[in-house]
Amino acid sequence: MQTSFRLSALSSLLLLSSSVMAADVAIITLENGAQVRLKDDFTWEYIITETKAAEMPVAVAAAPSTNIVNTNTAAVAVAPVTTLTANAIARPELLGSTAKDGIKVSFTDSQWKGNKLGLTFELASTSGEHVTLVEVETSFFADDGSLLKTEKLGVWKAIFRMPETYLRKGEQRKSRVIWIEGVDKNRWQKQLLNLKITEIESR
Repeated sequence: MQTSFRLSALSSLLLLSSSVMAADVAIITLENGAQVRLKDDFTWEYIITETKAAEMPVAVAAAPSTNIVNTNTAAVAVAPVTTLTANAIARPELLGSTAKDGIKVSFTDSQWKGNKLGLTFELASTSGEHVTLVEVETSFFADDGSLLKTEKLGVWKAIFRMPETYLRKGEQRKSRVIWIEGVDKNRWQKQLLNLKITEIESR
């Protein structure tokens, strides 16, 4: 009975600890105007996006009545829209780089082939693991800061049973060219994108 009670109490404590570790500690503003979110798991991140309310017209069906003159009445719905902050647009160096568990990924180059966008990334490792896969969630923003699209990209994929293709500690290597569709070239002249590592596999 006491053992089960202790296990239950320990489980509750661990759940509480994990939820606390995910909490934000503070938001600070640097001398250059950039804002940083500090977390109590000793990590930090730039605050580069904000959510704004955008008005969208919504058609309203009119009830049958002999007194209605105009049936094209429209209502306005408010929908949240993700955009870059003015500071992030003014300082694109805050974008295009991310790090997690000793792996750093940085956007280095772009090219176009018709309507397809080709991206190249640089990866660096301080991890003791032999990394075989790095997946990055990439958000593309238009020149005005509005979100164009978000897509998960495999920026590093090792070949099975070919150790020379693993990303190892101390190495700095370039990705292959990764081709993307659905980005408007005319609205992506400033090359604004945000990266977030979502998955790392190693052996």
